[in-house]
Amino acid sequence: MRTRGALAFVTACLGALGACGGGNPSGGAGPSSCPGAAAIWAASDYSSSAVGSLSPSGALTAVVGAVDLGADPALSVSGGRAFYVARDLDAVFELDGCGAPKQRFSAGIATPSGSSDPYAVAVSSDGDLWIPLFLAAAVLVLHPDGSVTQTIDLSAYDSDGNPDATDIAIVDTPAGEKAFVTLARLNPYPQSVQPSWMLRIDVATARVEAEIVLAGRNPFSVKQAASILWLADPGNFDDATESDAGIERFDTSNSTTALVTSETQLGGSVAEVAVSGSCAAAIVAGPVTNVNPTALVPFDPSTGTPESTVSDSPLSTPGFDLEGLAWVNGDLWVGDRQRGANGYPVHDFAASATCALTERSSGLVLPLPPIAMTPLL
Repeated sequence: MRTRGALAFVTACLGALGACGGGNPSGGAGPSSCPGAAAIWAASDYSSSAVGSLSPSGALTAVVGAVDLGADPALSVSGGRAFYVARDLDAVFELDGCGAPKQRFSAGIATPSGSSDPYAVAVSSDGDLWIPLFLAAAVLVLHPDGSVTQTIDLSAYDSDGNPDATDIAIVDTPAGEKAFVTLARLNPYPQSVQPSWMLRIDVATARVEAEIVLAGRNPFSVKQAASILWLADPGNFDDATESDAGIERFDTSNSTTALVTSETQLGGSVAEVAVSGSCAAAIVAGPVTNVNPTALVPFDPSTGTPESTVSDSPLSTPGFDLEGLAWVNGDLWVGDRQRGANGYPVHDFAASATCALTERSSGLVLPLPPIAMTPLL
């Protein structure tokens, strides 16, 4: 199966900052302004990487530092703030509005493997950073200054001692502020053969209140839309016939959840989901081991009904090439790791009133293969 692997990296940190908590990066200074920018992007070819901003006109800013910060990052957005997660270096960088790192946090604790593998960041109302650690079986909570508030042990939530925490969202629910942490529970690793869970943690007390069995397996990515969490649940990427895999809608107001559409309806395993009002789309991968051709599949978020499948998708690729999916100013942007004449394209689809997608000739291009995108905050 395909596991969450190498994503991207970003910039640099020199001198004492290399081992500190919070601080200002002294290398790889970012752009001072980015007029017209609408999204932040991260890109990597797994040996060199970049991060920056992009405008609908194609104007691009990019941050390149003096020291590599790894080759396996992710982007997170929470509390009106954006973060670059350098997974293999156990570091988190807060980004400014141009996608430039402005503060670095250490996200590592001691593990047998030597790496904690932070996967995402969520911000609580008091400014603390909550970081799920994929290899350390924990959620690390940091003060705004980077010091450790506490470490929440997750080892009891799978029989192998590690429930594989993949994402987090902090939401102000009717019962107070809660952190929702997805547990893939890949046991035996890396297979997805047992139910995945959502932990609900009370933010004020850092106490786990509930373990909710998810409707789908292997929550690969999570997108938040107000009180709703949209989960891409691929199960195993080499199987497109699993009944408990697809697109899941988790309601944080009452901790109920359901698959809105299955991978059998979509024609493949779901890698990413993006929802904007009544319009939604997913990146879906076909069940070819170590190839997994990708396709863009629009769907109705109210019913889950796919508007197409992988066989008649408005955009498809022969390999696992579509990465980075975001609604930006009413358009759907889709990253493509297949190189074009001028770089790596970001496809721009205009959505009609009925959410029908029409690709524009946009000229949006990145210098490296795209990994993730998020609308500018």
